[in-house]
Amino acid sequence: MLAALKQKRSFCPKDSQTGRLTDSICPWPFFSLNEEASMSDPPLYEEYQVLRRLKLRASELFDLLNLGIVAPVARRGRDPMYCAATIDALATEYHHQRMGCAIWWDFDLKRPSFLPAHSEWSPPDAAFYPFDDEEQRSWAKRFYKLKKACAPGPYPDPARLARRRASLEAEATKAFERKHGIKRPRKSKRIEVRVRHRWIKIGRAELRDLVWSKTMVRAGAELGISEFALRQLCKRQSIPLPTRGHFNRKDPKNRPPKPALPAARARDAS
Repeated sequence: MLAALKQKRSFCPKDSQTGRLTDSICPWPFFSLNEEASMSDPPLYEEYQVLRRLKLRASELFDLLNLGIVAPVARRGRDPMYCAATIDALATEYHHQRMGCAIWWDFDLKRPSFLPAHSEWSPPDAAFYPFDDEEQRSWAKRFYKLKKACAPGPYPDPARLARRRASLEAEATKAFERKHGIKRPRKSKRIEVRVRHRWIKIGRAELRDLVWSKTMVRAGAELGISEFALRQLCKRQSIPLPTRGHFNRKDPKNRPPKPALPAARARDAS
């Protein structure tokens, strides 16, 4: 039985102590780290390093991503990045066998499909084996059923699969960021402004910084609109403006500090 298991190369991620998914393994991350986050601390693996560390084929890693057993926790450009500590923890014989069973699992036989029909096999004493939890097992059952019904063609609903992978990636990314204390900069919602017969996009924070860095006349000229139009735009977007005479103070240290950006009004956010 063990020899038959070893014939199929398979791999899976799960915490050996808690039996639960960890950072780059959880029911799918996109929580994806942005490029402004540190890529060296904590250490991350690129996809080719994951394949080498876990001795996986690209098709096997793709299957594990579809099941939600492994997931990236960051992005460098478009390239997925994986938590190095989690991947290292998966590089064990137990996880190799468990991942192989997950990839080739037959829900009708309740055993890996690559095992001979006459061979005896008993799964390890682990809940939901070879999956991590009930939700993941339920998804895998639906996924395999639909995939088998459409064989040998491709999976019939790639958009749904992509949404699930993105959702799980986000979840894994958030867990990874919480664990390592990574705080991503808050993104300001960008607004559209019509300038000289064309639309440009600018964030509310960018607009606030602009009007507090130079006079309204110069700020308006930079955007290609009049001072009056710029004041009306800031009023609609609830952006505080400096008082008259603010820039008469030559020393910036003597000027009132730039205020925090208030929340956008409901009608402005729409």
